[in-house]
Amino acid sequence: MNNLNFYVLGTLLVALTLPAMQVSAKEFRAIKPINTAAVIPEGAQAPDEFKPVATELVDQALEKLMESWGSPQMQDYLSKNFFDKDRLTDVIDTLVPRDAIVRILSIQGIQTVQQWEEPAPGAPDLRIRVSRVSVVVRTQLEFTRPDGVLETKPGTTEYLLKFKERSEQENKS
Repeated sequence: MNNLNFYVLGTLLVALTLPAMQVSAKEFRAIKPINTAAVIPEGAQAPDEFKPVATELVDQALEKLMESWGSPQMQDYLSKNFFDKDRLTDVIDTLVPRDAIVRILSIQGIQTVQQWEEPAPGAPDLRIRVSRVSVVVRTQLEFTRPDGVLETKPGTTEYLLKFKERSEQENKS
């Protein structure tokens, strides 16, 4: 009888602590807003009107990126701030077959997430609109295995692209 009471007490304690553990887990996943003010460069300003980047421009940029995938030209498309970009190209060179290509299966979402205007270099009267665009893309890596069989590896990736376009606004500063 004593063992039964101990078992019931232990089960009751576990049952009482589970809701507390679930609450703390939910708090761990809380969404915190990103401070975008720190990302806008000095001398830039918010545009008078937010204009999403045209879908055609995003499609063209993705096509160029996928065509350059695995080649030395891919470095040209990566930001100077891209973390460890030399390591990325080294991994592609060593782990991915030479004949591999990346095919775009679908574009699942395009969203202009940030935008600002800055003076055009060498032309202070002109403004350049800079946009950061998030693109979610379903892709497929395709290559031929040594035994002659076509291998496909699907995947979904989010790309953060940066576009610079001439603004219709004159420099206000």
